[in-house]
Amino acid sequence: MHRGRDRRHAQACQGLSVLCLWAARALTPDRELARVAVRIEAGRIAELVADAEPDPEAERFPDATLVPGLVDLQVNGGNGAAYDAVDPAERTRATEFHLRSGTTSLLATLVTASLDQLEASLTRLAADVDPAGPLLGVHLEGPFLAAAKAGAHEQQWLCDPHPERVERLIAAAQGTLRLVTLAPEREDALAAVRRFAETGAVVAAGHSQASAVELRRAIEQGLSFITHVGNASDWPSRPFDAELGYRRSEPGLVGTFLFERRLRGSLILDGLHLHPELARALIELRGPENVVLVSDATPAAGLPPGRYRQGGLEVVIHPQGYATAGQGLAGSVTPLVHAVRTAVREAGVSLPVALRMATSTPAQIVGADGRKGRLQPGHDADLLLLGPDLAVQAVYRAGKRIKI
Repeated sequence: MHRGRDRRHAQACQGLSVLCLWAARALTPDRELARVAVRIEAGRIAELVADAEPDPEAERFPDATLVPGLVDLQVNGGNGAAYDAVDPAERTRATEFHLRSGTTSLLATLVTASLDQLEASLTRLAADVDPAGPLLGVHLEGPFLAAAKAGAHEQQWLCDPHPERVERLIAAAQGTLRLVTLAPEREDALAAVRRFAETGAVVAAGHSQASAVELRRAIEQGLSFITHVGNASDWPSRPFDAELGYRRSEPGLVGTFLFERRLRGSLILDGLHLHPELARALIELRGPENVVLVSDATPAAGLPPGRYRQGGLEVVIHPQGYATAGQGLAGSVTPLVHAVRTAVREAGVSLPVALRMATSTPAQIVGADGRKGRLQPGHDADLLLLGPDLAVQAVYRAGKRIKI
């Protein structure tokens, strides 16, 4: 039925600068296709054909599902390396760890440090960022966070986002800020939200005790996201209101995310930071177009169990696959593909929905959906092949196979 089309595809695959793949199944992620042939030219998808016979020249994956490369909006580092490292080789080592795991696009995430340190790190990262990836930009998570919700952030560097501090960081980033997380209840936060949004960054609430009223004020200034919903953020509660004389209902960050349709948010779905069934409920209520999965991978990701120094904290990686600092979790030690598996296996989310939250939705949020997050002609050939057990079989970035 498709012999003519298959013949044309086969002829095209014989070109010297052309790579062809064939997989038993593909998730675009909006559609499921069977027996898919992909032709890649100059690092981009040139053709995607369903119900195709495998070409003799094609790289074949007869038991794999072809999906877009994953897009992670919160990556602090990996394989013992952090994105605030002075040595570019260390930053590259972190990126390569995530590439091997199927994350082909990411935001290098900087956590709370002194203003001088953050300026220096932003300046270095500006040279690493490329719209083609893998570093699409920077996620600045701190230092404008709430002390009571600091988590693993160093409290000594937390501060209010006064205009001069904001301008220093914006200037150092040189247009590479894609996501900024802050506590909107801090002094000068509303002006900071407006200023960061003016640069094109997505502005998020996180590590915050903001009330629904405070969040809505911030939304009016350009805030549109909640960072790691349910972690370092308040669930609905009943705080005592001295003026009213009773315990009133307060939605907090999580409750506001549930009903405020102008907000989208991220989940750390590693099975530890958020109960999988709570994650499923949040996803079902808000939909995969409004929820993204993030790894929140720390520099400890990929390291064996043991004790490590991470910033100013001593972090313990446990044999069971998680990291702690004191009595709390210290980020995650797994890449984004682990969140996809957890969504499917523990939260009961379908694979297409899980993939959408790790590919097309995050790409759209940071304005990269013109070339990332989907399998379609014209998009970058950032590809991931997953086996029946969702293990990584192969990774391609810009049409080149990554050694895993």
